[in-house]
Amino acid sequence: MRKQIKFFFLNFIYKRKIKNKTKKNFKKISKKPVIAVIVDSRMNLNMNDFNFLFDTFNVSKDNIKFLWYKSPLVHHHSNHLGINIDDISFTGKLSEEYDLFFNKNYDILINAYRNNSIFIKSLSIKVKHSFAIGFTPVDPELNDIVFDFNPENINIFKTELVKYLNIIYK
Repeated sequence: MRKQIKFFFLNFIYKRKIKNKTKKNFKKISKKPVIAVIVDSRMNLNMNDFNFLFDTFNVSKDNIKFLWYKSPLVHHHSNHLGINIDDISFTGKLSEEYDLFFNKNYDILINAYRNNSIFIKSLSIKVKHSFAIGFTPVDPELNDIVFDFNPENINIFKTELVKYLNIIYK
């Protein structure tokens, strides 16, 4: 019952935020972008699957921050955090341990999930970013580029991301 009430409130807050979301004026992203990645841990992905991002964007590990939703593992890396439903209040507030992640401004947000869950979408809408990349069937209003393949297919993800870098860095 508690989960359903939380779902109701988060859905209401999300719909209000997405409706009031201002159209972004795309600005040029630097060649050393700061990137946030939200990953649904229920998918068949692990930390090493995202190593291609460091090479693709030519950045250090400090420039990419990961938030793993429903992660059963505790990540002992400074750029990896785990979060679950219990860390989100009924009003969408998060505990202070997530302030460093959500108070930072990112050039790129990668929403590496396909579950259209209000819990994970409410995390994505909280991230301050200039450009967002996501996957179907998640709400397309969250993302600037939406890929129509499973993010678990890292080889296709890498290939398609490289194709779109000219748009991202335009």
